[in-house]
Formats: sequence, C-alpha cells, structure tokens
Amino acid sequence: MEPLEENHAAESAFPAPFRILVVDDEPSILNLLKTYLEAQGHAVQTAHGGLEAAEAARGRSFDLALVDLMMPDQDGMATLKQLKSIDEHLSVLIMTGYGTIKSAIEAMKNGAEEFLLKPLSLEALGILIERVREHRRLREECLFLRSQLGAQAGSRALITRNKRMQDILDLIAKVAPLRSTVLIEGESGTGKELIARAIHEQSPRAGRRFVAINCGVIPVNLLESELFGYERGAFTGAASRKIGYFEAAGGGTVLLDEISEMAVELQVKLLRVLQERSFQRVGGTEEIGTDVRIIASTNRNLEELVAQNRFRKDLYYRINVVRITVPPLRERPEDISLLAYHFLSKYAAEFGKQVQGIQPAVIELLLGHRWEGNVRELENVLERAVAVAEGGQVTGRDLPAEFRKTGPVQVAGRELKPFQEAKQDFEVEYLKLVLEKARGNISLAARLTDIPRQNLYEKLSKYGIDKETFRVPATET
Repeated sequence: MEPLEENHAAESAFPAPFRILVVDDEPSILNLLKTYLEAQGHAVQTAHGGLEAAEAARGRSFDLALVDLMMPDQDGMATLKQLKSIDEHLSVLIMTGYGTIKSAIEAMKNGAEEFLLKPLSLEALGILIERVREHRRLREECLFLRSQLGAQAGSRALITRNKRMQDILDLIAKVAPLRSTVLIEGESGTGKELIARAIHEQSPRAGRRFVAINCGVIPVNLLESELFGYERGAFTGAASRKIGYFEAAGGGTVLLDEISEMAVELQVKLLRVLQERSFQRVGGTEEIGTDVRIIASTNRNLEELVAQNRFRKDLYYRINVVRITVPPLRERPEDISLLAYHFLSKYAAEFGKQVQGIQPAVIELLLGHRWEGNVRELENVLERAVAVAEGGQVTGRDLPAEFRKTGPVQVAGRELKPFQEAKQDFEVEYLKLVLEKARGNISLAARLTDIPRQNLYEKLSKYGIDKETFRVPATET
C-alpha cells in the first residue's frame, strides 16, 4: 500500500478561511461577531434575519452558520431547517438568550452542532468554532482516506493517521506479496482480522479464499476436523468425506484467530503443516499437499505461554516470521474522531439515515473514554448512536448511558480545554517531574517511565524541554 499523502486538501498547511454566515436581527450583535470572527481569520457574511440567511445560502457556500433563535421574520428553528435543506453539510450553531433544555434538544434533533447561550463568551465561541472546523476536516479526511484505500476495501478499510498504524500499513505492503507466516498480536477489538484481510487482499492470493477460524470457540475434536477434514467412517456420524479448510482454501489464506487457545496436541499437527506443507484427513492415510498462507493472531502473550509449556516453542518460532503488534485504541487518540466519522458514514448509509455529523461535545466524550473494547467498542457505540439519532447529527442523548453521566444535553460556553491540549499540558508536567526526580539522567528517566530512551528524547525535543536544566551539580550530590 502506498503511503498516504499528508498534504491533501483536507489538511493543507495553509487552510482556506472558514466561511461563516452570522444570522441575527440585532445589528450590534452582527457587527460584534463579524469584527471578532474576521480578526480570527474567518470569512464572514451577515444576514439580518432568517429569510435573508436562506437567500445568502442559495447564492454562496458556507462552512458554518451562527443563527439566533428569536427573530421576527423567521425563528432560528425554521431557519436551521431551511439552511440544512439548502446544504445538508452546513454546520449550524444556535444562539439565544432564552435557552431551555427543550429548545436545545429540538435544535440538536434538527441538526444543530451546538446550542449557545447569550451573552456569548467570544473566547468560548472561538474554541467551539475551531472544534467544528476540526470535525469538518476529520470528516473530509475520512472520505479522502477511504477513497485512497479503494472501493475494494469498502467498510473494512484501515482508517488511521497514527504513526504506529501507518508503519503497520507499510509493513503489510512489504509482506503481502510473500508467502511468509505472519503473527498479529493485539488486544481484542483492535482490528487484527482487518489486518489479516488486508495482507490477503494485497497479495497474489487475493482471488482465492480467505478463511478465518477462531481457535477459541471450536472444541478440540471439532477444530481438527474443521482444519484437516475427515474420511468417511473416521468416527461415529462421519457418513461421508469432509473437506477441511486447509484443503478448501487451496491457494488462499487461512487466519488462525486466537491461536493461543489451540490445544497442544493440535499444535503438533499444525507444525507439520507448516514444515511439510501437507496433512492427512482425520481417519485417513493419504498425504494431501496444501498451498495456503497461514496468518495467526492472538490477544495473549505467546512468549509467556511458551515459558509455561502451554504453547509449543517450535510452533511459536514457525509462526513468528513476521510479527505485527497492533496498538490499542487508547494509544491512538488521534484516530478516535477519524474512526468515529468513518463509522458514522458507514452506518448512516447502511440504515438509510441522513446523519451527517457528530456534536463537538460528543467528540469530547469519545476522546475521554477508556475504550477497553478498542475499535470494535467504538464501532458498536457509533452504530447504536446512528440507529437512535433523530436529527442530522449524533448528540449526547444518542450515546449509551455510561457516556451521559453529565446529562442529556451539554450547552457550550464552559472553559474547557480541548482533549489534545489538556493531554499535552499533562505530558509536559509529567516529563518535567520525571526529569527532576532523575536529576536530568535520561537513562534513569527512561527506567522510571518505561519509555524507550529514543522516544524520551523525541518527546523532550517536541516540547522544548532541556534535560540539562534538571541536572544537579556534583557538589550538591
């Protein structure tokens, strides 16, 4: 797979001005917002009411509309619906000095990104607009990545902008044309089967079968016959010959999912397949050649199982020719929003619903979640959210109960740092504390944090932290 270009339109080094339509019947509000937003680098047009706003939207494309709720010619709710009918991708923020939970919920159902209370905090408004801009960029980037990965991958596309995952994509491209066995490690739900399928689909075997077998859910006696097949009369109930997966997938790929759960006696037979490229059906004596590529995956530490004599060492070395370790989602926070929009697009199309966006407050909730179930859990959450969404975007009300501890609706205006900024502040303070304890000794700091020395140097360089300022002169030791 070719590396994805980083300078595409969705992520330009010189982004185009954000095109904002401000709608209010009070000239003083229009002038204030226009002056402030233009000072922030945005392209702003004003409208003195809902009817004028609709006319402006028909003649020009906007990225965002700030719409007052109470206007004499046409209220904000009607204007919201009209603007969305003109451009379903337009992001809309509703402003009002008479906010209620009921009106906020109605605005969200009709596709508003947020519900803002007057008097507006310009600083909070600026932060919110940047979040909306980032979410639009993520949606565009998601569509770009999917188009780059090609229609063949479809909903199984490996969507990522994480460096470790990009390295995995590069490795897939290198090993896919080969016959080498691949071992994929990672927690449940990280996408191990997607990676196995990507290897198969980029290989010369793409036109043949890809068979995924979960070794942990099939009983030992049945797993052997599923893999190798059996002869008629091999056991009670074997009324005819059965072809196993290694034979049926000839020329293709077999994924042995959760290989760590395979019984030791069956591991011996699998080892023979890898060494001799042949096997015997259960109850048979004929040697049957096989030309399949074997990919194994596990969510457990095979080296520990080998040390405990629960997994054969020789088999471990046979399957561990190319090793891919998939990071958990909590270690790829930059992928959470991108994947959320990917699943939003997937299930909106599948369910035939016009759900186009995700409320900024929802993105904050997703970024703050632990994701013990990894990408699979995130997909389930977005599938559920799209299924129950009543408006043009996913809101807090559409998330499972554990995400809604702060209430069904979150009104913008609170002083809250974006997740990445808060995370960066924490990381800087953490690194300074560690260096202080280690007295500027990078080797000691690496041991204290369990961060490799090279990675530690990279982080210090990234944040401009000088380790020398933490060294203690010899006279003080």
